[in-house]
Amino acid sequence: MVHVIALSQLDIEDTGRVGRKAAVLARLRRAGFPVPDGFAIDWQAAEAGETAESVPDLVAEVAAALAELDADTVGVAVRSSGIEEDLAGKSFAGQYESALNVHGIDAVLAAVDTCWRSARSQRVAVYRGADDPAGVAAPRMGVLVQRMVEARAAGAAFSVNPVTGDPDEAVVSAVSGLAEQLMDGSAVADEWSVRDGQAVLRSAAGSAGLTAAEAAQVAELAVQVAAEFGTPQDIEWAFDETGLWLVQARPITTLAAAVEPIPIPIVVPDGFSVKDARVSAPWTPIQESIFLPVFDAAAPGVFAFTTGNRLAVHAIGGWIYTTTPPDTMPALIERLEKIAVELADGAPEKLVAQWHSVQRREFTERIDALRPVSLSLAELDDAAFGTYFADLLDLFSELHLAYFRLTGAGVCLNGELGVLTKELLGWSAAETLGLRGGLTGEHMAAAVGLGALARLAAAKPAVRQALAAGTRDAAARLPEIDAEFAAAFADYVRDHGHRTLGFDLTEPTFAEQPEILLNLVFAQIDSPFDLAVERAALRTRVEQSLAAAQEGLADQPPERREQFFRAVAAAESAAPVRDEKVYLAVSTWALVRYAVLDLGRRLAAREVIGQAGDVFYLDHRDALAALSDGVDRDGAVRTGRGRHLWAATHPGPPTYGTPPQPMTLEPQMTPPSAAASHVMDIATWSMSLFGGQPDGASAAEGTLTGVAAAAGRYRGPARIVLGAGDFGKIRAGDVLVCPETTAQWSVVFPSLGALIADNGSLLSHPAIIAREYGIPAVVAATGATELLRDGQLVEVDGTAGVVRVLDTEGGGVLR
Repeated sequence: MVHVIALSQLDIEDTGRVGRKAAVLARLRRAGFPVPDGFAIDWQAAEAGETAESVPDLVAEVAAALAELDADTVGVAVRSSGIEEDLAGKSFAGQYESALNVHGIDAVLAAVDTCWRSARSQRVAVYRGADDPAGVAAPRMGVLVQRMVEARAAGAAFSVNPVTGDPDEAVVSAVSGLAEQLMDGSAVADEWSVRDGQAVLRSAAGSAGLTAAEAAQVAELAVQVAAEFGTPQDIEWAFDETGLWLVQARPITTLAAAVEPIPIPIVVPDGFSVKDARVSAPWTPIQESIFLPVFDAAAPGVFAFTTGNRLAVHAIGGWIYTTTPPDTMPALIERLEKIAVELADGAPEKLVAQWHSVQRREFTERIDALRPVSLSLAELDDAAFGTYFADLLDLFSELHLAYFRLTGAGVCLNGELGVLTKELLGWSAAETLGLRGGLTGEHMAAAVGLGALARLAAAKPAVRQALAAGTRDAAARLPEIDAEFAAAFADYVRDHGHRTLGFDLTEPTFAEQPEILLNLVFAQIDSPFDLAVERAALRTRVEQSLAAAQEGLADQPPERREQFFRAVAAAESAAPVRDEKVYLAVSTWALVRYAVLDLGRRLAAREVIGQAGDVFYLDHRDALAALSDGVDRDGAVRTGRGRHLWAATHPGPPTYGTPPQPMTLEPQMTPPSAAASHVMDIATWSMSLFGGQPDGASAAEGTLTGVAAAAGRYRGPARIVLGAGDFGKIRAGDVLVCPETTAQWSVVFPSLGALIADNGSLLSHPAIIAREYGIPAVVAATGATELLRDGQLVEVDGTAGVVRVLDTEGGGVLR
């Protein structure tokens, strides 16, 4: 029996013989698509022998087909092609094995055996849904052999947006080299959106080197494949020196229902509105309904002890803006006088002291009490669930009110110290910030725990090897790899994993993505975090600054020196609050996310909504009401999705309204008191740290300029990290290049040599924590994540605020 068939002799009707992957590519090759030449081995061959060599005549057939293919130089790809694979119901993506760059008959036969074995694996049986995997026959497996494409760039593409269902938007993911890096998670892709033939880079990992024209060409290929089969397609593609190749096509198995964009009326409030730079996408309706009123109520706390401005928060066209209302000089002076009284009474210090003595413990206890319930919500009836949800939202609101007011207290105490050092010592803001300590607080347990896991992993060769091979697979196999490490890791996830990575309910928590935590462990494996060492180094730097201050204060009267050291102590007391409150906040966000997901499951089970994820497109009050009234909410979901899609494709301008103009004291106005003027000095000093952002690329070729955020100079490889999903790229000594960081990113800093951020200021999180860890940092280096490339050798001068590119080879240049 002949088992080997050339692609030119196959068509889609041969799916039952050689598998879906081979048959689809054969059809597309016949239709003129750029599919690499090759041949297929039918599934009966796998039934005729335990190995390829044991199947009668198969060795000779494969050898003859390879000779016909003439692929000795480039080699071949040997890929599984299951009969059940790439169907609309289940794709089997990632379940079967393949081998690339295979040379010679012996290696090809071994790769065929690998494909056959993967069909008999337990994970495939579980994926198929068998209750007793050992008792179920293995799926029928064909094998596809094709000439290798020596790809300079490759990836995946969707003919429609797979998340929104938007039929007018194609999505292209691209990496340098082979697409398998993207599929197995070892590389992070550039993400392109293509609409009307125009490609826009939405997310740059910095490695693919794809042009906009090439991204548009890939998108057009995906659309043409979809037209060929009459259904939206997910394709894999590759560019080599000859052009674009198509290497796989399958239906999109998780396509959302097509969404019709619904315009959102633009209502602009009075005042000056600034788009929140920390919000990179429009919120879903459920997040807006839960967080917007809390954010709006809490936001004025940021200015509670400086200008007293009643900052408001609005959703304008679906995007989040902070609005400064119109103001007058008399109103400002009145607020400053009231704040001066509060400062005289020590209000900021009292808030910080209350956090340390009462609030932190109380909030921690409330979160700890709710977390076990959050992990067993399915056991609650609707009434108990409703009570739990209400209690959770009360905690959420109270914590954020405290959070923002403590932010205001910290700004004031740092500003107080800044004004004093400027007055007494003539110091700049950067010199003043050298007095700040850090690396203290309850949240440090998360960083210490990762270091402990890294130490344990370093002592276990099997764990090290598994993490090096890929953390996604390792996360699922930890108990069989090493029981002791698995238990320690489970304890860490229990204690610190139930936190969101950002302030977005749609994003999974660390616990839901354990591979991210394992990536962080692997990043530290050769140099685990040592808190004592880091604290000692920080204390040395702070003591050097204090010694310089003491020398400068030598001629000051005792009361002024005492005032200075009181201000230093107050600022030091506020330092750990910053990350402690974030740690507790994102822990609460995790509980809200779990509750929302459970609410979605309840509604989907009653067919009130189509699927659990639809709950994100409802107002939370309406979703809770649906539990009791049972009325279909599909219409509300469609409206929520449509409005969200419209917002996503219509990002608002950076600002609305006229920027506030400087106000002057008119002759008829009562001037502020000395105490109120001092409050204004504090506000001015604090705001100065957020102004004067330089442009990114300088006139000099191969340099970036930004804000000098943490002193020192360091040379190392750049690592582009756009979000927590990219943490696995980081290795010890890397230069982190990111848009900005939040407190949740603190866990990566022990592995870094330096930092470059697109955004930020002297008081931004990346600047503060870089100083704590003593690594050079340049922030507000606009465009760094787009202009730099993974692996480029760069020099970060955190004293001058300059980044120099030392290696401009291989697609990494400033342009």
